[in-house]
Amino acid sequence: MKPARGTRLVEFAALDDPGAKGFSFGSGRDRYECFVVRWRGVVLAYDNVCPHARTSLDWQPDAFFTLDKSALQCATHGAQFDIANGHCFLGPCKGRSLTRLPVAVDAEGWVVVV
Repeated sequence: MKPARGTRLVEFAALDDPGAKGFSFGSGRDRYECFVVRWRGVVLAYDNVCPHARTSLDWQPDAFFTLDKSALQCATHGAQFDIANGHCFLGPCKGRSLTRLPVAVDAEGWVVVV
């Protein structure tokens, strides 16, 4: 189950730049996973689901980037995604994209679902 509008995820200042943090909501068939990315001073969020394998992207908690942190990477097949728009440019799902979760930074500095 996706988090409701207004759900606080993480304080923006607590994220490295670049940095990412994963989240899970619900359990079993209702489980929903997403991750928040801080990159070049902006905040973005995506569903934590590879469009090819339907598996989580992270290979260990909060590990969503390539080693040089130039792209997001799926641990299952190595697909790489543009950080700014989630578009896959390398790997088995080339041409497909991650699903965005709309987020913003609120007046108190928290990344929230909008």
